[in-house]
Amino acid sequence: MTTFIIGLLIIVVGTVAYLALRNAQDFSDANEVIPGVPTNAPKEWAGAHSVEARLHRRLRDSMTALRANRSLDEPAMIQVREALEREALAIDDQLVAAAALPARVRDEPLGQVATAVESVEAAVAEVVLLRGPERASTEAAIELVRTRLALVAEARAELDALGAPSAVEQLRRELDLAAPAPPEEQPATEPPPVAEPPSASEPPEEHPPA
Repeated sequence: MTTFIIGLLIIVVGTVAYLALRNAQDFSDANEVIPGVPTNAPKEWAGAHSVEARLHRRLRDSMTALRANRSLDEPAMIQVREALEREALAIDDQLVAAAALPARVRDEPLGQVATAVESVEAAVAEVVLLRGPERASTEAAIELVRTRLALVAEARAELDALGAPSAVEQLRRELDLAAPAPPEEQPATEPPPVAEPPSASEPPEEHPPA
C-alpha cells in the first residue's frame, strides 16, 4: 500500500511539474514576434501595460496577421513577408535597447520606435488588403511594400542616430562616470639600510688617546 501511495505521489508531482514547464514555455512562445524566433524582450512584456510592452505586442500582432494571410506563402510573395519580418525583428531589438535607457532619456527613442512600429503595421495592413479578395498583382504588392519599408528604414535610421541600439554602452559610460576614481597608487618607499654588526673576526677599531 505504501509503495502504491509513493508511486501515485511521484506521478502527481511529475504531472504538475510538466504542466508548469509547459505553461512557462507557452507563455514564452506567445511573447515571440516571429514564432520560433527567440526574442530579447522580457517575458513580462507579454502582459505588461508599459509603453514598450504594448509596442512589442503590436509588432507581434502585426506579424501574426501577416502570417495569417496564406497568399503571402506564394513563392513570389515570400520575399515580401520575410522582408517585413526582418524589419519587425530589428525594430523589436531596438525597442528592447531603448527600454533599457535611463528614464530621463528614454522618451525620444521610444517615440521613434513607435513611428517604426506604425510603419510596419501600415505595411502589413496594405499588403493584406492587396492580397485579399481583389488580389492585386504581385508586382503592385511588392512595390507597395518597398515604399513602406523605405519609411520603416527611415524611422530606423533616426533610431540609430539617437543611439538606441547602444543603450547598454550608454549605461556603462554613465556608470563609469558616476563611479569614484580609484585611489592613486603611491610609489613604494624602501626602508633605510640596516647597519650590519661588526664581524667577530674583525678587531675593534682603536681610537688614539686624547
